Amino acid sequence: MRSAVIWLLDANALADDDCERMLACLSEPELLRYRRFLRPLRQREFLLGRVLLRFAAAQLAGIAFEAIEVIERQGRAPQLRLPAACPLTPQFSLSHSRGWVACATSADTPVGIDIEALDGGRDVEALARSAFSVAESNWLSERPDAERVEAFYALWSAKEALYKLMSNQGVDGVSPELVAGGLRLQSGPGWHARSWSQHGFAISLCSREELAAVEQIHLHGAEPCAWRQQLIA
Repeated sequence: MRSAVIWLLDANALADDDCERMLACLSEPELLRYRRFLRPLRQREFLLGRVLLRFAAAQLAGIAFEAIEVIERQGRAPQLRLPAACPLTPQFSLSHSRGWVACATSADTPVGIDIEALDGGRDVEALARSAFSVAESNWLSERPDAERVEAFYALWSAKEALYKLMSNQGVDGVSPELVAGGLRLQSGPGWHARSWSQHGFAISLCSREELAAVEQIHLHGAEPCAWRQQLIA
């Protein structure tokens, strides 16, 4: 049974001192990249994303948090390096939005994830005309007014998640259409999508193989040891 886990963390809830302690988890290349970010929120998202990635991969592989090494790659997603004796290589994807960090992991199939904060103050129809295909933009215009913002971000996040899935597999080029015949597509050749709307965010997960189960875990606490305690409580 193919499955995946979505790990969610609100970086806004952590104190500055907590983040300072977590810097010790990063490698020197990661620290260099962290210091290049000008906005404190973006620094925090990057830091928590890398710590969460280590934690999620360790949980999936059944190894120690400290045994996970994250390799920086210019212009590409990071790469995980696990001990040679580890029986599996976790598939993963990272995303962030307004201080929230999401990490998807699977032992069974490549994945891509995206999280987007819903913003009712934006002209989503104008954004759709510039970012979506004609079919996708028309589909959005046909949504009821009360549903249009949520529908826009659901489609936007699905397209982003699908792009990440394709990139993680080394596939370049234009992402497939997600609307056909006036209907929103949930799957296509080599991809399957799931979407959620919760806590003011749209979350989309794309996988190469169809998933039988997706678990969401919202972590609380200021460090990985607290997250481990949450899982066994």
